[in-house]
Amino acid sequence: MKYFLSLGSNINAEKNLEFALEELKKILSNIQSSSIHQTKAEGFEGDDFLNSVVCGDSELDIKNLNKKLKLIEDNAGRNRNAPKFSARTLDIDIVLQIDDNDDILFESDEIQKYEFVSAPLKELI
Repeated sequence: MKYFLSLGSNINAEKNLEFALEELKKILSNIQSSSIHQTKAEGFEGDDFLNSVVCGDSELDIKNLNKKLKLIEDNAGRNRNAPKFSARTLDIDIVLQIDDNDDILFESDEIQKYEFVSAPLKELI
């Protein structure tokens, strides 16, 4: 399976994106990363976000990969009790899952909704 993951942070953003990439190397192979995009916080007043998209291969199914991504977020200090639109140490979302036949198995609506997802994704597809 090939997965495309959206990464974002606006708290110690450079450090947290580097941390995420190192952790993702432990669970994904053939990793590629987009450039970093700086975007304004949406839905709240806060520091700008740094966003990127990472793609890589994994034998994990989407449910188990998502569990590992949540653990990476937690290890970066993610506050799960914070409001939906708030500052983040690290946010990692699966935005696209493609099987070995290049069929799309999952596509997040975030691709259409947010430029900070679609712009870096376009660099990798």
